[in-house]
Amino acid sequence: MPPIDKRLFTDAMRLAATAVSVITTDGEGGRVGATVSSFCTATADPPQMLACLYTAGTTPAVLRRNGVFCINLLERGQQHVADSFAGRIARWKDDRFACDKWTHLATGSPVLEKTLIALDCRLTHEMTLSTHTVFVGEVIALATAGGMPLLYADQNYQRLAEPGVVNLEDFQL
Repeated sequence: MPPIDKRLFTDAMRLAATAVSVITTDGEGGRVGATVSSFCTATADPPQMLACLYTAGTTPAVLRRNGVFCINLLERGQQHVADSFAGRIARWKDDRFACDKWTHLATGSPVLEKTLIALDCRLTHEMTLSTHTVFVGEVIALATAGGMPLLYADQNYQRLAEPGVVNLEDFQL
């Protein structure tokens, strides 16, 4: 069977809505972070998370050296944080953490003060797949806040509809 055309694949995958998060780390290797949409639960027992980072970026090498990271799942009003850590806001290019207020949990990795979910992890496994490195970390601390997640689909930020609100124009009878 012939391989799938790369453009066809990426065009299809950009239609999948994903939650937006910022992966952060701090320690001997330095303090860095990156916006990602590719993360998920690896296991519940023990609680472990999986996150994929572009291998050629600065974050994977620093995360590896620090051995810890935090997945900050962004709330729908935190697009500025996602854009900052994606390098899209010029005034925060030199210090992306200046975009908002930060604290920490157990590992010392930066935790966004009003993040929807913070999953503070100790690195347990990693694997490189083509252009990305898959990091697995055991969750050793977490924090949650109310709100709705910031989503990304079709190269744009998206929001979930308010619970209980149905637009009748969306239905064809």
